[in-house]
Amino acid sequence: MRVLLIVAAVALLYAAGPADAASKRAGAPRAVPKAKCVAAKAAAKRATRLSRRAAARRRALLRRCAASKRVRVGESGGGLIGMPGALAAPIPFAAPHPASGDPAGPSPAPTPAPEAPVLPPIYSNPYAVQVQGFEFGLQLSKAAVSAGDVRVEFNLARAEDPHNLWLVREDGTGSAHTFDEEPSGAVVAKMLPLTRGRWKLFCSLSGHEAAGMRATLTVN
Repeated sequence: MRVLLIVAAVALLYAAGPADAASKRAGAPRAVPKAKCVAAKAAAKRATRLSRRAAARRRALLRRCAASKRVRVGESGGGLIGMPGALAAPIPFAAPHPASGDPAGPSPAPTPAPEAPVLPPIYSNPYAVQVQGFEFGLQLSKAAVSAGDVRVEFNLARAEDPHNLWLVREDGTGSAHTFDEEPSGAVVAKMLPLTRGRWKLFCSLSGHEAAGMRATLTVN
């Protein structure tokens, strides 16, 4: 029985020799059939005496069997037993490109600023009056306005020096209203609650009222 196993192992080694040579000529390892590897391992366990050449061939066959086993489990062997030669790195997703137009995309439309209410001009608005100051006088755009919240514009576009403006009732009742001293060219407007009656307007800087910077406004 032992002799038969030895003869079978030698035959397997001789059969593997040409295949091994062809594999070397092709430049790539070839997988050894599993049955041949099992038979070679069994023969190696039972055989005790082999010639040097037969022992070398047996060792070569066992190494090829070990390599074939690694190929089967996917440790190596690019292109063998249906395994891919290498695992390619995943292809990164390409950044989306705008279909057309500005590469940065359409810019958001600016939010329109709220529009200020449009008031009637001073000459036609019964609740508005312009007071122009100059050297030396006060000129009103109109002599009378309606009682209530009146828009009073203190305009120094014609002035050469700073001036201020006071509004007081001629009868001395009620509260006075003032505009601070403003430089030449300034235009300042305020909403003032004016009651019915006659209002005195003047510049309180030293000597200005006496020089002519005074006027009277009637509130109906």
